[in-house]
Amino acid sequence: MKYAFVFVVAWFLAVLNVSAMPYLKVLGVTPDFVLIFAACWAVVRSEDEAIYVVPIAAIMRDVMSSDPVGTSLIAFAPILFLAVIARMQLLDSDFLPALGTVAIASFSFEIIHALILMLTGQGVAVDYLIFRIAIPAAVVNSIFAPIIYLPVRWLSPDQASVLRGTGRLTSPL
Repeated sequence: MKYAFVFVVAWFLAVLNVSAMPYLKVLGVTPDFVLIFAACWAVVRSEDEAIYVVPIAAIMRDVMSSDPVGTSLIAFAPILFLAVIARMQLLDSDFLPALGTVAIASFSFEIIHALILMLTGQGVAVDYLIFRIAIPAAVVNSIFAPIIYLPVRWLSPDQASVLRGTGRLTSPL
């Protein structure tokens, strides 16, 4: 049931990305809510779920955009590795690791996305890519990340209680 929910949310965010978000420009880029959703889910929830959610989100983004099919699937791959690194946290909260994952995933997404477009024959200036697209995308997606992070966090089970085992039924015997 949760993957059906993820499918619907990813589809809605992908439609939002191509319909309304191009009109919202911050630092010259638009926030990518599908990437933010995939990164936040991967950090907040388990790796077992992230391995399904990230490709679902990437496919929804590919289907709704005019990019070559599979571009987002390849460019979203670092999210899984970044989420594993973010789980090795020193803090009790997963908010800052989620923001860091969103920022690094946004930067790497733009670089990988541009490399794929370069391989298809489109020209991209490297300095323009880094300073006008990748770095602003990392900043803007990090700014907009709490909008997606909070609902994902609220809908997630309390991981501390799962680790303590307070959520399971026990016998009084």
